[in-house]
Formats: sequence, C-alpha cells, structure tokens
Amino acid sequence: MQTYLTNVWKLSVSHAAGIINVWNGISLFLPIPFAFFADSFLGNFYTLLFSCSVDTIGLMFLTVSTPPFNIGKCNKYDPECIGRTQKTLFYISLALMSLGGASRVSQFPFFEEQEEKQEDEAMNSNIKNKICDCSIGQQLGCLLVVVATIIGGFVLPFIKSWSIKFGLTAIFSLVALFVFLSGLVWHPYIRKGPQGSPLTTIIRVFGAAIHKKSKELPEDHNNAKNLYMSDDNVQLTRSLRCLDKAAIILPTPSEDEQKKLKWHLCSVREVEDTKACLQLAPLWITFILCGLVSSLGNTYFLEQANHMNQKLGRLKVTILIFYLFSSGAGFIFRYIYSTFKGWLPENYQKYVPIFGIAFALIASIFCCITAAIVENRRLKVIRSIPDLLKDNPPKNIKIPMTMFWLVPQYMLLGVFTGITDTCFEELFKTGYPSSMNKYMQYFKVGLTGIGTAASYLSVYIVGKVSERGATRKNWFQHTINQSRIDRYYWTLAVISSLNLFLYIFIARMLPKPILEPPEQEKVEES
Repeated sequence: MQTYLTNVWKLSVSHAAGIINVWNGISLFLPIPFAFFADSFLGNFYTLLFSCSVDTIGLMFLTVSTPPFNIGKCNKYDPECIGRTQKTLFYISLALMSLGGASRVSQFPFFEEQEEKQEDEAMNSNIKNKICDCSIGQQLGCLLVVVATIIGGFVLPFIKSWSIKFGLTAIFSLVALFVFLSGLVWHPYIRKGPQGSPLTTIIRVFGAAIHKKSKELPEDHNNAKNLYMSDDNVQLTRSLRCLDKAAIILPTPSEDEQKKLKWHLCSVREVEDTKACLQLAPLWITFILCGLVSSLGNTYFLEQANHMNQKLGRLKVTILIFYLFSSGAGFIFRYIYSTFKGWLPENYQKYVPIFGIAFALIASIFCCITAAIVENRRLKVIRSIPDLLKDNPPKNIKIPMTMFWLVPQYMLLGVFTGITDTCFEELFKTGYPSSMNKYMQYFKVGLTGIGTAASYLSVYIVGKVSERGATRKNWFQHTINQSRIDRYYWTLAVISSLNLFLYIFIARMLPKPILEPPEQEKVEES
C-alpha cells in the first residue's frame, strides 16, 4: 500500500507513511473493543460473519477506487486520474478493512466451539465415519488456503496492475465468505451466545468505587463484616486503596439486595483482579514507544527497497522477501528464548520475560542504527547520479546498490517484534488474572498500534524541528531520495535508548507477584 500511494498517487514519502501508519495503528487497536463486544453482546459467530462481510466489501471498494474503474475519464495510474470519488472510496475501504480485520478476534474462539462439538459427536459415533464425512466447506477452505498462499506469495508481487492485485484479494475474500456461509447448510455451526467479558468487571469496579466515593474505608480493610468477600477468601492489598470502596457493604439496603446490584457492589476478588491489571499500566508507555520502531517495516523500509536494485543476478526478486527474513529471525530467536528458559530452574523462569524484553529493546536500538548506516550509504550512491534526486526520476535509471543491504535491519526488526510478542504475553499472564488471558495479546498489539499511529506525529515533530537546524531544510521531502531518513533513524535510535532506560526503571517497580525473589533465596538469606 505504501508503494501504491507513492507511485500512483504521487504522495510524498512521509504523507504516504502517515496514512499507512494511522491505518495500521487503528487496525491494531480495534481488536480490544471488538473482543469486548463479541464477549458481551454479539457472540463469536455473528462477529466473525460481520468480519468476513465487511472485509470483503472493503476490498471491493479498494479495487473500485483504482483509476481503471474511473469510467469515462482518465483511467491511467497517474495522480491526475485520482479524483474525489476515488479518494473517498479508498479511505472508506481502509476503514472497512480495519473493522473487518479487528472483528477476527472471534475466529479462534469460534473454531474452538466447533471442535468441542466434533469431539462430542465423535464420542457418540464412529470416528472413521466422521473423518470421511468431512464437509464440503472444510474441503473448500483447505483448498482456498493453499491456493491463496501460492498466489499471494508468488503471483501477486509480479502483477503490475494494481486493479488486478486488489481485485484478486477481493475475489478470494468473497470466496472465503461463501465457504464460511456454506457451513450453515452442510455442517451447522454451534452458535453460543455472549459469555461475558472480563473487561466488564473492571468497568464495574470503577463504577462501584465512584458510586461510594464519599464513603470512608474501614479501619480493618479485611474485615469480612464490612466487605463482600469472595469464595477463595482473597485479602485486599494496600495498593490502590481507592478501589477498595467497590467492595464495601453499605448498612442499607440488605446485603442480599446489594449483591444483586452488580454495578454497585463488587467482590474482593474482582477488586484485586482490577488492581493487578492497573499495576502493570506504567509498562504501557514502553509498549507504545515500541510501535514507533515496529511501524518502519511496512513504510520507510519498504520505500528504501523500492528505490534499490531488486535483482538477484538476472532474477527480479519481490520486496516481500524481506518479510521472510524478518519472520525467520523472529522464529529462530523465539526458539532460542524458549530453549534458554527451559534450562533454568522453575523459580528463576519468571525473570526471563523481564530480561527478554530488555534484550528486544536493545535489538530495536541496533535495528535503527543499522538502518541509518545503510540509508546513509544509499544516499551517497544516489548523489553520484543527479537524475535520481528529481521529483520524478527516469524509470530507466537504476540504483547500483542491491536491496539485500536491508536484510540486517529487517532481521533485527524480526528479532525485536518476535521476542517482545512472546515476552509481553508471558509477562501479562504472570501479572494479570487468568480471566484476562484472552485479552493479553490484544492489549499488547493495541498498545503497539497506538505507537504505530503516533509515528505520524513523531515524523511531523521531527520534521518541524529539523527545519530549525543549520540547513533550514525539513528532513522529509517529497521522495525518499531527497529526504534524510537516515537522520530520522538516528532519532529513533535515541528514543529507543531512552525507552530502554525507562523500561528498566519501571521494571524495578513491578508488583511483587512478578519480581518476588524465589523462596530458596529467602530461606538462604534468613
């Protein structure tokens, strides 16, 4: 999409990156509210149906927004052929695809519901017959996944027409919707209603605490007579005492009547679970800043590759190959991380995610430094060819520098994202209540999405500050060849370094359940 906006719409590199980052950031954040609505109101089936339908419509709008569908007018891939109608359809398609992608949070829960049904049926019938009685929808689904993978990975990158690229994805999305709906006829789905969301409990605790804000906390904060104790007899902690008011039982009305008013009275367990979620809130700042680095892979890194030699010998290689390098590096280091964690004693394994995140942040620093060095070298090569510095450089002039110079920075980006995804999830599972496990991945991705969207603001601020320098020239010009993206990478390296120190400072103050010393150490010290 970044290449489409710069090559067809002829937007400046920073403008195109801003659109993509804001779109990606919103798409990453939306799963949090959609998971809440799926658990509280819609259920998994209707949420997934909404996802497939809206995503298909969005891809159709994206296809129609291309110039060849501009009937009766200019239909070339030029900015003059992009009218108000095409721009409106394009932005609507981005919004629809964000909504469609976000509501896929119900995909795996819905599959688990169907697997439970199949297991129950297998217990009451011959398993062999069940295997042979595979539905047509399942067969079409497996075939569609294989075909879509082949076309998406090996065919689409070499198709020059953007209308065909977007149109093929819309067709596959439509076929996927048809396959999904075919299950209603051939293999009726289990449609469980809303099961309730743990986020509702957090909102209830805040509501009940605000409702009783004028009440005083009891002197004995664990007095069972004054508090709504949970069945596991968990005790209130000294942190965030203002939330303890949510568990206070008022003199009137009766205790049984108050327990029926869930938005006015919460149990001690619900209060403590809410506290556990809020105690890790300072780390959210770290996750948001990580989004600034994560956003580079889909924007400026791709733009660099698009303006370099894309041939390996005589064979032209698609720039999507960098995603293989990034994913491969992330997979390898996740394996190393899991192996190293397995070697440690169980009492020390809870420390591994803390140090793993620090290692990932160091990788993000080296990623920015590597990208700055490579971009500086690329700009030196470009300056030797003055025609490449024009707004519309001749297409027959190629940069004599292979794009595989970008492999190290993509691999470091893969290490950064791969380890942070694993460590953040483990850290959240340790510090958050088990009822929130489903939302942990959405919180991490959502917070990173905020940072991705905020990268547009960071580019604007850095650009304005750069205008006050000695050259009085903004680092972000119309094309990447005219810009000084290398200096922006150095700026992100400094921000990432500050983020590392901020993380270390916050990690030292994490709650005791996460950083409590092992019991063996306590015995030895005593």
